Formats: sequence, structure tokens, C-alpha cells
Amino acid sequence: MLVRDLYLPKHEVVTANVGQTVGEVLDQITKSGYRCIPVIDNEDVYQGMIYKIHLVEYLFEENGDREASINSLLKHKDKFISERSSFLNALIDIKSLPFISVVENEKLIGILTHNRVESVLEDAFGLKTGGINITLSSAEAKGMIEKLTRTLRGENIEGMFTLDNGSVVARRVVITLEGDKTDEEIEKIEEKLERNGFRILHIDRIEKSK
Repeated sequence: MLVRDLYLPKHEVVTANVGQTVGEVLDQITKSGYRCIPVIDNEDVYQGMIYKIHLVEYLFEENGDREASINSLLKHKDKFISERSSFLNALIDIKSLPFISVVENEKLIGILTHNRVESVLEDAFGLKTGGINITLSSAEAKGMIEKLTRTLRGENIEGMFTLDNGSVVARRVVITLEGDKTDEEIEKIEEKLERNGFRILHIDRIEKSK
């Protein structure tokens, strides 16, 4: 999965212009309700990000000038990704930021938000489609996924991701099975998994999102 499938395009993003004053940008960001917005120039070239808290500190704690340039308050000019970046890279880069800017040929084309990242994880858990979410573990880390898929042959696996990657002792896997199942059907799946060496840690019945 690439960032181009997830990011919010620029025309839907509140941006500031590097030529605006501190007072203008503070008014704009306050009106927007965001704590941080990207900054561009007249050619849409990415200049960095600006935080409301830094504007407020400059004006009210440092007795700054509302007519001053915002240049000295810009942050993260070198922190951005491209639309061809992988989801994994985006997940790593966005951790310490309120969002991460998506830049092509030095121009801002959009931003990737935490909400968009979380939607991918929600999809993996089956929150959009509904189903049965099972967290399980196995003492046999090597070959575990192949064994699991053989055990669940005939079931439609809507989502799967692993935890404890790199462990040679044990690994947890979270899977989501399609469809509404009776308690009896779930018990049969549990028994099948346990017979094949898997330990059931938790089961959730997830309702389909409306």
C-alpha cells in the first residue's frame, strides 16, 4: 500500500503562505481549529509546518510583533514523504508529528493524517466489514502463518497482521474472519485452532460499521 491511496489532497487542506504575518497566520489557524498547518509559498513549494502554540508563545510570552514574518517559527521543512512512499515508511515518519506533508517536486500536494493511518488498522481489524476477530499465539513462530492458513482452510480471512515479529519463541497473530457466525460455529473454530497447537487469547465479535 502506497501513500497515494491514503493522503488528503491539497485542495482539502488548510495552508498558510510564507508571506503572511504572524498575526494573520494565528488568526487563520485559530479559525481552522487545528493546532498545526502546512506552509507553502506562492508556487505551492513546501516551506514547513507552523504550530499555533509557537505563534502564541512568540506573541504573548516573547512580546513579538504581529506584523513579523513567520519564517523563524517554521518547523519540519525537511520532514515529508512522497505519494510513492510505502505505508510502513509513513507510519514511522508520522509518529512524532500531528500529520506529515506529502510533497512532489518540492510542491505540497496534500497531507497524511493520523486518522487516515488509523483507518488502515481499522480495516485490518475488520471494523468496516464486521466479522469475528481472533487474537491467538503459537509456540512455533517459524512457519506459523502457513500452518494457520491450512488450519483455517475454508474460512474467508478478511484481515491478518502479526505481533512480536522477530521472536523465535512465540508470535501473536490477529485475524478477522468474515461473516456472522453462531456461538457453536465459533466454538468449532476454536477447537480446530487449539487442536493444531494455537492458543486463543481473545475473541471479539465485530459489528459492521454503518
